[in-house]
Amino acid sequence: MSQTLKGRLRQQAWRIFVLQCGLSLTVVVFALLPATLLHDPSYTMAAPFLAAVLLLGITAFCGTRLMHLLDGAHDRIAALTTHDELTGLPNRSWFFDRLDEEIDRAERYGNKLSLVMVDLDRFRAVNDSFGHPLGDLALAEVARLLAANIRTSDVVARYGGEEFMIILPETDAERAARAAEKLRVVVEVNDISLEGPEIKVTISCGVADLASIHPRRGSRRDALVVAADRAMHRAKQNGRNQVLVHAAEHERQLTLV
Repeated sequence: MSQTLKGRLRQQAWRIFVLQCGLSLTVVVFALLPATLLHDPSYTMAAPFLAAVLLLGITAFCGTRLMHLLDGAHDRIAALTTHDELTGLPNRSWFFDRLDEEIDRAERYGNKLSLVMVDLDRFRAVNDSFGHPLGDLALAEVARLLAANIRTSDVVARYGGEEFMIILPETDAERAARAAEKLRVVVEVNDISLEGPEIKVTISCGVADLASIHPRRGSRRDALVVAADRAMHRAKQNGRNQVLVHAAEHERQLTLV
């Protein structure tokens, strides 16, 4: 949790504490002081009871506010643990956990499963030309485009740096490749204008599915990630801004109908 967030939470908790103290003192003064001045037996007997009820109400109100504050802090901590702060996407650790779940489900029910690795082309040049702040904004915008153009059943996560992973349940390599091609076109045609110059960004994608991997050692998860990574790097070597599909022995470029 950042120091800024800690300071904000501490300030809000302090305000609730001050509010509780102030309201409690006000109740005590206005409920008990007249009893000492008026000398009315009935009021003298009712004032403590009334003050106690009001104090309990104030305590319950402030306690509820504190619980909401703690719940919000817990949710924020959980989000920071599982999500990337820059893009808002799930992070690498969360991605591996989810991929393990999807592979187990696919193997249990005999379903298809594909993985797409996405990498921004020449992103270092973007940072060098426009600076890291605009580079970060461009990265966040690409993440938004990816998340907005996949199915609700698919999952996109930030894998690291300028790399993203997309899990496509119940999808073979051919369908996944066409989905990746759609994303490639979406990113290519959407010139990113970020408070200044337009930034041209393209992506290279590597696609792999469970049917194309036969690991002799290690887990199927690692083999699937390596296969998608190799296909993506072949796409880079072939000229970038394209989609390659991993096969059992080699990667082949997607042929569009």
